[in-house]
Amino acid sequence: MRNKKYHRYTGDESMLAELKKKSIMRAIPLVLLFVIAGGVLFAAEFSNIRSLLRGHVKFETLLPDEINGDLIVEASINANFGAYMEEYSKNTKTNVTRTTDIYYVIWTGDDDSEDYKYMGIKVPASYGGQMDRMAEATYNYEMSDTIHFTGAVNKMSSEEYQYFREYFQESDWTDEEIDEYTLPYYISVGALTGGAATSAYVIFGIGIALIVFGVIILLYALSGGDVKAFQKEAATLGMSEMELEAEYAGARVMIQKDNLRIGRRLIFYMTGRRTRVIVNDKIVWAYQQSTTHRTNGIKTGTTYEILVYLLNEKKARRINVPGEEKAGEVLQYMYENIPTAVVGYTDELLSLFNKDYQGFLNLRYHNASGQDMPQ
Repeated sequence: MRNKKYHRYTGDESMLAELKKKSIMRAIPLVLLFVIAGGVLFAAEFSNIRSLLRGHVKFETLLPDEINGDLIVEASINANFGAYMEEYSKNTKTNVTRTTDIYYVIWTGDDDSEDYKYMGIKVPASYGGQMDRMAEATYNYEMSDTIHFTGAVNKMSSEEYQYFREYFQESDWTDEEIDEYTLPYYISVGALTGGAATSAYVIFGIGIALIVFGVIILLYALSGGDVKAFQKEAATLGMSEMELEAEYAGARVMIQKDNLRIGRRLIFYMTGRRTRVIVNDKIVWAYQQSTTHRTNGIKTGTTYEILVYLLNEKKARRINVPGEEKAGEVLQYMYENIPTAVVGYTDELLSLFNKDYQGFLNLRYHNASGQDMPQ
């Protein structure tokens, strides 16, 4: 084992003040994650929620300049001017394509409207036959059965608008006429209705919850909640505040980021935002464990921990370490300064620990009982 350099806590500020600062610094990335993720969901559904809260509007009652992307409409369609675009899905296994939705040209207002413009409506492909027959009747100036649709008004994407314009260009409309007599909107049938409306509310609610949760985490850290939890745990050790401060100040700083400090009597370490403590003379076994993470069989990373078992506890305390080299340094220091602890792992040690616990304790713990811990 190579010689390593360590440093001691300088004691420039109180232990609790430093722990609070570290807790806040640990909280900030998590708070940002929750707030940003929540903000994205909130922003994505804000317009939809505003539309849902406004309620359904009769499409035929709207003037062209009242139509925008914040509406959910009930439309009674008895005329259309044919399809200008289709959407389809492709089965990647069979390469078979299937039309899912068809876009048709409709006009705004009712049969008596003098102020109207042309726009689109997106219907499921199952309505294709009815809409095609309606389009034929429209061009022949014949009456057609009315179809009732409910959906959200959406602004056309650049691709959708290009297909829409090409439809009129093929009918010899000029660009000026298209700009004057059409709207870049379409009714998306079924959007924000039924289950889609429920989903919008759920996603919006999740967004708000994430933001609130992020704020709560920040307020908890700022109020010293994590430090209070540490104080509650430390109070069970039977040490005065001065003794605890001295132990913290005199401890070796093994890992700065995770605040891993090994003192004469205690080990300090962080899990998440909270500082935890381990009583050194209760440690019976410590060893490194690495975990390889994979996604779809592809290695995505490896995490390293030191598992610390305390007297008569079967569940290990877990201390994060940045890698095998640092884990080796920490374990070597523990071996040299904590005489009660067996350090390192073998299958034989695991078997002895599980089947003959007292025999395991005889390896170091019982031999070290009554000894003073290293200075």
